[in-house]
Amino acid sequence: MSEYSIGIDDHYAWANLVSITVSGPNEVLLDRRRVELLDEALPASPYHHDTLHMPVSDAETLVRDVRTSASSRATSALSSLINELAPATCRTIAIRVPPLSHLPATVAEVHADTWMANRADGMIYHDALTRAADQLNLKVCYFEKATILEVASHARGTTARDLERRLKAFGTAYGPPWRKGHVVACAGAILAHISVSPDHG
Repeated sequence: MSEYSIGIDDHYAWANLVSITVSGPNEVLLDRRRVELLDEALPASPYHHDTLHMPVSDAETLVRDVRTSASSRATSALSSLINELAPATCRTIAIRVPPLSHLPATVAEVHADTWMANRADGMIYHDALTRAADQLNLKVCYFEKATILEVASHARGTTARDLERRLKAFGTAYGPPWRKGHVVACAGAILAHISVSPDHG
């Protein structure tokens, strides 16, 4: 095993990271961990809750502090994982399609749009993880959560049901917690791993 990919199941202020490689007909789980993406003193959902009744300058400062913390922790989490799995090499991360195309320029912009307000907080952590990957020279592969098992299973020459069964079996082998998000992240990592393999176009 010389190369692997990291699948990410991202949430507000934390994420599950699953590191996986492919060896012939087998998927191999190298590591799984939950990482915290925010300092404890800061709120996880600043756009949706904490900044609603703040003066503009205070609101912008709070969001900036949350983004800075998330960025620092995401970089630290990925760096630590990569260092621990060395000399194996991580080439790519797999993560869901972002909830927004980009983070809005101002808090006021978010508050003016309910659809955006419901997604901006999640985008903070998604953005922090993808930017951290970019800093570490990792390719970022995006996947649709609803279809990733089907797409990854096709790439592996099997059915979605069979691949899901194999990935769920990691939970039996390694114990809880092992939930749907872990399985989806694994499928994303498998597809990402295949996409950067020299043996695949």
